[in-house]
Amino acid sequence: MTGRAITVAELAKIVGAAVHGNRDVIITGVASIEEAQPGDVTFVRDRKYLKHLARCNASAVVMSSEFSEKAPRDFTLLICDNPALAFMKIMELFQDLPEFPPQMHPTSVVSESAFIHHTAHIGPFVFVGNDSSIGANTVVMGHVYIGNRVKIGENCLIYPGVIILDRCVIGNRVTVHAGTVIGSDGFGYITDSNGKHFKIPQLGNVIIEDKVEIGANCAIDRATLGSTIVGRGTKIDNLVQIGHNVRIGRRCIMAGQVGVAGSVNIGDHVIMAGQVGVADHVSIGKGVRVGAKSGVASSIPPETDVVGIPATPKIEYMRHYLNLKKLGKMKEELKELRKELKKLKEQVKK
Repeated sequence: MTGRAITVAELAKIVGAAVHGNRDVIITGVASIEEAQPGDVTFVRDRKYLKHLARCNASAVVMSSEFSEKAPRDFTLLICDNPALAFMKIMELFQDLPEFPPQMHPTSVVSESAFIHHTAHIGPFVFVGNDSSIGANTVVMGHVYIGNRVKIGENCLIYPGVIILDRCVIGNRVTVHAGTVIGSDGFGYITDSNGKHFKIPQLGNVIIEDKVEIGANCAIDRATLGSTIVGRGTKIDNLVQIGHNVRIGRRCIMAGQVGVAGSVNIGDHVIMAGQVGVADHVSIGKGVRVGAKSGVASSIPPETDVVGIPATPKIEYMRHYLNLKKLGKMKEELKELRKELKKLKEQVKK
């Protein structure tokens, strides 16, 4: 925490909330509803958290008007339409961010032909290759490798151990977490009649557009020809694999361990839950939501919810699942019917 102190009235103005209770209460921190202490502000996301209010020690609670009548009368409330978003903005106020003053660490190795903006921060043991550029206020932490002719925009945050290979382009306000590799070779081979595998040259690059966040230990492969593209505002979790020539639209969400094979087109606002696998050369339409551990083997039209292996429209999948649950009972009923049929046949023979 930052040690900051702010009144409920000031918080309400910042997040656009109405105050029910004491507007002058001083807030010094944020906490979950189960752990909040006096001085903290917390929030109620949905109905299941209401049970914690009776034992909550927070000085203020962010919630929607729908639940405000359920709160104890002595609580100070910040009432708004989207409590989770409002609480996130409050958390930002108390976030204790490290400072990265402009510097070129003496252990860094930077090509003479590279351009580093004078406001950028280059940490220890960073390598920057020929003809690469790093924009204003960008932070490159220790042990980052930046290849030749790489372009990194302004206000980016590149965590330790990131590798950005030749000719890749990183937009503005991009965050790349530790251990991620951008621009590794796509997985492409041609097999001859003798079973030998010949590597296809990977001549393209990766383009990461503005305001993208990429988690730790991801791999985003360069295109065979052209570019692998991650669209503006997309958020990628840890341990995600993006194959060559994939095009991801704007403001998509990809949870941990998603794997996308080569040449997949993903529309805007697509959500993929954890461990989703996507086969090569399929198209996923705008607004599609893919359930956890689903296997996408064919293209999906826009605004569709799918789940399962192979990925199936959710309503259809649930219908199949319910029928599957009935199989045990149906099997027993079939046994009884066979017994009855056998008795009838014996009676007919007599």
